Amino acid sequence: MANMVHAQVGKNNPHINRQAIKTVYPTKDWVISDFIVTDPKFGAKARPGFDNRAAFQAAIDAAYKNGGGVVYVPAGHYEFRSTQTATKSVRVRQGTDQIMKDFKYQYVLNIPTGVQLRGDWADPELYNGKVLGTILEVRTGKNAPNYNGTVESWWNDAQAGNALRTTYTSIADRFIDMNSGTGITNMSIWYPEQDINDVKPYPWTLFQPGGDCVTIEHVTLVNAYNGFYSAPSELHYVLNSYMTALSTGIEVHVCTDIGRIEHVKIDPGYWANSGLPGSPALAKVAGYTRANGTGFNMHRSDWEYVSALSVSGYKTGMWVGREPGFSDSPNAQLYENHIKDCGTGLYIQAVNPYGLLISNSTFGAGKDGKAVYFYNDFKTSVQFNGVDFTGPVVSDGSDGVIAFESCAFSGYSDYALKVNNGNVLLTQTEFKKPDGHVFLGADVNTLKSVNSGYNGKLEIKNDSKAARVEIKNNKEYLFDPIPKNLITDIQVHPKPASGKVFRADLPRATGFNDDRPTVDISARLQMALSEAKAAGGGTVYLPAGRYLVNNPIQIPSGVELRGTWDVQHHTQSGGVGIFTTYDGGAAGEKGASLIQLGARAGISGLTIAQLNIATDGFSADHPRVTPFLIQGQGPGVYIVNITVVGDKGIDLASYNTSGHYVDYFAGVLARAGIWVGGGAIGGFIRNMQLNPHYGARLPQGGQGYPGVALTRFIQSNCSALKFADIKDQTIFNNFVFGSFYGIHFLKDAITGKYPGKMTVIGHGSDGCSYSLFVEDADKNTKIIAVNSELVTTKTAEPVRSYVLMGGETNNGKIDPNAQLVLYNSAFWGSPTTGAIINGGTVRFQQANFTQSGMPGIDNRGGSVHVYTSYFSRPMTGEAAGDNVYAKLRTSRVSTELTNNYYISGFRADNAKSGKIYGSDIIFGKQ
Repeated sequence: MANMVHAQVGKNNPHINRQAIKTVYPTKDWVISDFIVTDPKFGAKARPGFDNRAAFQAAIDAAYKNGGGVVYVPAGHYEFRSTQTATKSVRVRQGTDQIMKDFKYQYVLNIPTGVQLRGDWADPELYNGKVLGTILEVRTGKNAPNYNGTVESWWNDAQAGNALRTTYTSIADRFIDMNSGTGITNMSIWYPEQDINDVKPYPWTLFQPGGDCVTIEHVTLVNAYNGFYSAPSELHYVLNSYMTALSTGIEVHVCTDIGRIEHVKIDPGYWANSGLPGSPALAKVAGYTRANGTGFNMHRSDWEYVSALSVSGYKTGMWVGREPGFSDSPNAQLYENHIKDCGTGLYIQAVNPYGLLISNSTFGAGKDGKAVYFYNDFKTSVQFNGVDFTGPVVSDGSDGVIAFESCAFSGYSDYALKVNNGNVLLTQTEFKKPDGHVFLGADVNTLKSVNSGYNGKLEIKNDSKAARVEIKNNKEYLFDPIPKNLITDIQVHPKPASGKVFRADLPRATGFNDDRPTVDISARLQMALSEAKAAGGGTVYLPAGRYLVNNPIQIPSGVELRGTWDVQHHTQSGGVGIFTTYDGGAAGEKGASLIQLGARAGISGLTIAQLNIATDGFSADHPRVTPFLIQGQGPGVYIVNITVVGDKGIDLASYNTSGHYVDYFAGVLARAGIWVGGGAIGGFIRNMQLNPHYGARLPQGGQGYPGVALTRFIQSNCSALKFADIKDQTIFNNFVFGSFYGIHFLKDAITGKYPGKMTVIGHGSDGCSYSLFVEDADKNTKIIAVNSELVTTKTAEPVRSYVLMGGETNNGKIDPNAQLVLYNSAFWGSPTTGAIINGGTVRFQQANFTQSGMPGIDNRGGSVHVYTSYFSRPMTGEAAGDNVYAKLRTSRVSTELTNNYYISGFRADNAKSGKIYGSDIIFGKQ
């Protein structure tokens, strides 16, 4: 293997002097690859006129046949001058019947499951816009007639009871076809024959035709016509990438949990400033994209995470709407998105009932443009919190609620907010001019405003037929706005200080079969890890295959255990798997963890599977109890791109693991996901993705993985995320489906201390019994949650709620001064009660209660404040008892209801003589 150390595992090998692959430009991790395209056996050449298609495909296919891994492309220009032909079989209509019909399309490279194509990338923002390093030159596909072809088709939607849908399936040509479990990282792609004076269409550059887990990271698309396409799919992840796209940057269709876009910039400058031959002037490129381009085009996506997306200089910055052929549309959360200088910053055609959560963002229009536009089909919910608008917000929607909290309007001509239908909530929102604030069209139903306007005055032109207008300005309704400048990722990605790589060639099962490994490698793997430590640290690398580890191992400080994955992956994608039947031995679940991380030690790029989770007397209804699979035992531990099937996941609670870093930990766990405590200060838990399908979808040939369907057990027994004695924790874009407690805060069992201050951004609890549970909290506990989507599912549990603050009323476990503040939330599913408050102080600073439960907010022992929220569940009958949106059960509690919209009018019950107050009481029934 080129540029790699082969450790003689089991023998003393102190003379380690080889390094990971050396790159020209800095990388966040060490580059390890078994397949280098320029190796003579593949024959790629960074040489003008040479067609690299066959050489690249040969290296890619070799990696696939070996079980997956990274194909490395050194710095240089690589030309592609030919295509391959493939066939897609599509379910289409023939009269009233269905048939399967084949359609041909062209592609250049096909990345099969388990393979990642990686280059040597220079961040253009660090090199004055210059595109340097590994550059793929696409010299085929110009003016292709099938550049974006689709065919009308039939599709059964498993997310909607297998309902039959009419849709459109893409049969388009593409440059790189990306199958499930693949990645394109650290490279640039350039179309040298594109001419800004005579723009021609090209096929999609990167194309995900279906399946799970496609990742695009550190990629520059210099001048793509269309950038990245995903449909139908799950778990796409585009991050830390840049593009100039002349038509469409990113387009998503039918993504069912969870697509992620993070730190992506779409701008005409990446071509103009590239320094590549023939790069046009910025004004030329911007003129074309402002007339023709769309940055991000999102059709149906169930729960898209869009964070730090920046679009500048396009006709439409971001488009959100229906699937072609049927009415399904997305829900999503947008955080720190910045769109400027576009004809329309955000175009909203339609949104599903769960809505859009948009926080700490900016939307700016070019001259005579619109910051945000709502089309006639909009009739649900969009919530803006901490958003600045340059240019007007215009709504031609047919109904629904558009809510603004802590927002600001500037740069408008006649009216900042022009609404022709539906309902508007304005709370603590600033207008930068003394007039021209709000225009109400003929069919507006309601405008409610609290502490909004210019210097306390809101100027309204009311042309409505019968709109209800309520305006209140009073300092008693002031509150702390959504916090700004929140950090969502670590500044420097963790990796061993040394670039030494120890390749551990150990017994393993390989191939696309159902074989399992039979030789326990625990002792030899521990020896390799110890030798790496003795040599000053580095990476112990496991080549593709399945390994049996039946005894605990410790990864020493300064050492990383790494598999073949540089990106997130699914169990069905294969790669490196550590299989185990270890269950803690005589100590059971209190035994040592299988993988133990010393201070500043890490594990990345592999899968861990508990083979006996449901065997030998155990089953999916009664899975085996084991210790945590991974345990951090000191500060600075890191766990990246790890997928698991087992009982318990990561223990960061038994030791102080200050500064820990977990990114894209995925899988299915019966009883525990990630538990954090031990007095840690600071740390990141990012992109956790727990879903039962990680245990049910097996790789090609089975590859020995256990198939377990744990959904029912998990919903009654699992606590996916637990936080105890920890402060200054960042919890970002995590998602769990089917847990009893989705995210849980409690007293530390070891230190006896309580959760401190922590920030939760973009948390998703889906299919849970209690989506967010604060069990214990003292006066210093302050949990700030932004863009939370909390969902309950009808289970065997008699009581289910989105928020549970305190397990019991007035039991002393929740200090009255403990705070839970939820900015910009969405709640839906099957709750019996929307929120149960047994103590402390809870603030709902903007929420969409799609299903409110009965009652919606049940205050039994705390202080509750509800602002700028939408209770969209209709209620009939007498507004008393539990048939209300808010209920008090004792005289010792209070609930503030200010500037909310209730679909069935104001309904509250304070039969126990508690205090309900706020602007909604002053204005009476709504």
